[in-house]
Amino acid sequence: MQKDKRTSIGKAMDILKLLAKEPYKYTAVEISQKLGINRSTVHRILKILVEDRAVIQDMLDNRYKLGPTMYTIGSAYLVHKNFTNDIVAILNRIAEATKESVGYYVKDEDKIISVYEVESYQPIRLGYKPGMVYPIHCGAVGKCITAYTEPEELNRLVYNTKLEKKTPNTITDPEKLLKEYEKIREQGYAISDEENLLGAFGIAAPVFNSEKKVEACVAIAAFKTGLTPEKIELLKKHVIRGAREISERIV
Repeated sequence: MQKDKRTSIGKAMDILKLLAKEPYKYTAVEISQKLGINRSTVHRILKILVEDRAVIQDMLDNRYKLGPTMYTIGSAYLVHKNFTNDIVAILNRIAEATKESVGYYVKDEDKIISVYEVESYQPIRLGYKPGMVYPIHCGAVGKCITAYTEPEELNRLVYNTKLEKKTPNTITDPEKLLKEYEKIREQGYAISDEENLLGAFGIAAPVFNSEKKVEACVAIAAFKTGLTPEKIELLKKHVIRGAREISERIV
């Protein structure tokens, strides 16, 4: 049997990452099975995490879930990423005006992460969650932020990333993807028409910091059913205006 070479810290991080995924709470046995970590080791790590309130145990089903310490750490991350109450107000206003799902997404090194989602206006929800990581080549969010990467780095990124085909509309050809990025920069927004999920339509606009660099985007996600050209223009107007207003508020 191959020895697990992960350090205790590495195993603890793996546990926290697992608890950040649906269904967001697990028993110690489930954690052990999913991560391939010895059950006694899982119990030992969980005991430490519980003492630090990074993890808590649900009183109803005894499953473990992320605790208030992780919320504190996450809040500090959002402050670092210029995420403020003003941004929340703008996003909520867009959601109310469009009656569609609205989100805010940031770039952190090589990842594009959701930090805020409003899905309360949808009778059927698309299932996007804060903390989700988005691909660079399909979906309005990933394409919008990635399009503004420095040219040399953008080429390296496109040709060294596995461009998985999620739907028949997903762009997997590097040359076509680079042309798509160019189009996004020219028009100032990105559109996804069933690229990441069949039946879903998305539009995103970039958020610029005070140095005129893109560090985030605002996006609207909707079901294609019932979408008209007029509604798409309405979504475009709100997402572009919202991104511009947020850009004026961040450093």
